Amino acid sequence: MKFTFIISNILILLCQSFFEANGQEPIETQEDLNFFLDCEDCDFTFVRQELPFISFVRDPQLADVHILVSESHTGSGGRKYFLNFIGLKKFKGTDFEYDVTTNQSDTEDDIRNALLKIIKIGVLPYYSKTSFINHLEIDLEESGKRSADKMVIDRWNKWVFQLETGGELQQEQKQNEYSIISEASAEKITENWKTAIQAQYEINRENYYDDDSLITDKQNSKDISAEFIKSLSDKLSAGLFGNYSSSTFLNTRNKYMVSAGIEYNIFPWTECNRRVFALRYSAGINGYDYLEETIYDKITETLVFESISLNLELIQQWGEISMELEGRHYFHDFSKNRLTLETDISVRLTKNFSVFCELQTAAIHDQLYLAKGDDSLDDILLKRHKLATTYEIDGQIGFKFTFGSIYNNVVNERF
Repeated sequence: MKFTFIISNILILLCQSFFEANGQEPIETQEDLNFFLDCEDCDFTFVRQELPFISFVRDPQLADVHILVSESHTGSGGRKYFLNFIGLKKFKGTDFEYDVTTNQSDTEDDIRNALLKIIKIGVLPYYSKTSFINHLEIDLEESGKRSADKMVIDRWNKWVFQLETGGELQQEQKQNEYSIISEASAEKITENWKTAIQAQYEINRENYYDDDSLITDKQNSKDISAEFIKSLSDKLSAGLFGNYSSSTFLNTRNKYMVSAGIEYNIFPWTECNRRVFALRYSAGINGYDYLEETIYDKITETLVFESISLNLELIQQWGEISMELEGRHYFHDFSKNRLTLETDISVRLTKNFSVFCELQTAAIHDQLYLAKGDDSLDDILLKRHKLATTYEIDGQIGFKFTFGSIYNNVVNERF
């Protein structure tokens, strides 16, 4: 029995020595990183499918890296996306910014693949600080650093033109309506100049049948605008603006406007994808030719005006703020004025709780176009004319509360 026990111990020791000599080494514990993807245009399902090894969390407070994505429109009708990788916790201060430009003709798949490529690039500096980098395969192809302006001959000289037309029809037994909208635009954007010309023509018709009577609403509008903006410095700009419009709703047969303005941004315009704080001033002339005599006994008039506005835009880790406050008045009578405030705020108060608010308000004292006489009940119900008012308010407010698992990266698109 004793001999058997000794033999067993020897066999166990030999087995242990064998496996220690020939077996695999213990798997190295990998350091997991959490990323928070803050991007409205990103296909999050696609990103998780293509990058299953990345742990995306829905709570920015628990992330090691905050990926903040914003966008701007390009002069060619495409979009330029700015991807800011903001290090948190032990990566605080390790920030990177990338950008990618898409064309107007790019499909959604083209765009999401372009964003995915930058996300792949952006996560590498953070993984390079952990042992997980040893398990990543990286393939790079050098295509050369070339400028598109030097590679091609642009026969359009950066001008972009767009034509659009469409209609809508709705038919019932006692009611029908249709509308036709046509639009055209020409735009050229360079670092020094921004030139844009736009035109729109709209027809709206509504017919209501009540026994043997017919009630008809006819609305026509035309609008042509042009702007020429010069970049004077990295913070200062100047512009010249022109506009022609016609609207039966606003009792306006013809309206002509010419103005000039100047704009100063506290931050350089190169940072417009993250923050803008601009002060704008403009002054000009409005010429009116009314369809009907106004409440001020005018059928035509020419007025001089000025306006000043303050524009704030912030896209940060804690949320977004867009706010514009504008005041304008006519010189012939300072009581004929208008003050408008437009805000769009989304703020993350805690890791689970965020609030949002959209508000458009206006104090109105410049409705010089109002036609003389009382509106009929049909005019009011069909909204044929703009009604007299001293204010307008349009708003939305709410909150969002999220809780539950922060590590669910599983994709399941069944049904």
